[in-house]
Amino acid sequence: MILARALAPALALAALFAVPAFAQTPAPATGIEEALRIARDNGVAQVTKIELDDGKWEVEGMNASQRKIEIDIDPATGKVLKTETR
Repeated sequence: MILARALAPALALAALFAVPAFAQTPAPATGIEEALRIARDNGVAQVTKIELDDGKWEVEGMNASQRKIEIDIDPATGKVLKTETR
């Protein structure tokens, strides 16, 4: 009984400072520099925006004809998933 009373504050303190373990998202195999290179190789002459969103690199910019272009790239493989020119 005395041991239980002695452990109670220690357990309460441990519970108070317990931090849940969060899984870290691994870095994509295709980094931002590689995504930019792939986008340029696929017609993006000027990049206006690049972000890793919804599990893919999304690159927006202008092509050589000054038309808007958007390219989605798979960060795991570097494969171009979609190209859209407006």
